[in-house]
Order: sequence, then C-alpha cells, then structure tokens
Amino acid sequence: MKEGRGGLANILIAGTYLKGNLKADGGVRIDGTVEGEVTVSDTFVLGKTGVVKGTIKTKDALIGGKVIGNIKSQGKVELKTGSVVNGDIICKRLTMEEGAIFDGFCKMTEDKPVKDRKMVTLNQKEVEKEPAIR
Repeated sequence: MKEGRGGLANILIAGTYLKGNLKADGGVRIDGTVEGEVTVSDTFVLGKTGVVKGTIKTKDALIGGKVIGNIKSQGKVELKTGSVVNGDIICKRLTMEEGAIFDGFCKMTEDKPVKDRKMVTLNQKEVEKEPAIR
C-alpha cells in the first residue's frame, strides 16, 4: 500500500503516549500509543510498536501493531504479520498476512434491507442468508 499522495506528514514515535482524539489531514504513522479516536483523511500506518485503544477512521490502513477498537476504512485495510486487532473492521478490501490476529467481525458490503434477508438453520445455528442473485 502506498503512503498516500503526500506521504506520511504526521508521525507519533515509539515512547509517545497520547490520550485524546487525533485528527489529521493527510497520512499518519503511529509507533507510540494513542488512547482515543483517530481520524485520518489519507493513509493510516500503525507500526509494530504502535497501539491504538479506540476507533480508527481512515481512507486506507496498514496495521502492524495492536488495535483495541474498531477500524472504519473507506478503502483497504492490511493486517501485517504480528498485528493484533480486537474489534470490528468495516472496509472495502481486507488483506491479512500469516501471523496476524483478528478477533472481531468484518463488514465489506453495503447494508441490505432486513426484509431481503432470511434466516436458515445450519447445524442448529441460525445464519443470515442473502437472496440469490438473478
């Protein structure tokens, strides 16, 4: 994944701790710790030593560290080897390298009206079934 049009203009180095919301116009790289919401207009990079405890909203995300919270991306989310995500991901594309840990739900499609979905039972579990494409 490219680092966006203008590169990563904002960097939080290892050993830095920020408690509060972070909003940036452009790309951001975090190698430290952020406790709060992170909103980035371009590419968000979380380095191997980086930790985010909160929601991440971005165009694209490259995750190498630990996220305790949700990720909402307008485009692609990449989970690198050794990364940990404990939360849900909403994105258009998701890639995971071997050794990445993802504990949550992923949504990659637009919402469909509830009336179009039907519940079916498979091995005593209820599962939502999308209508057949015609």
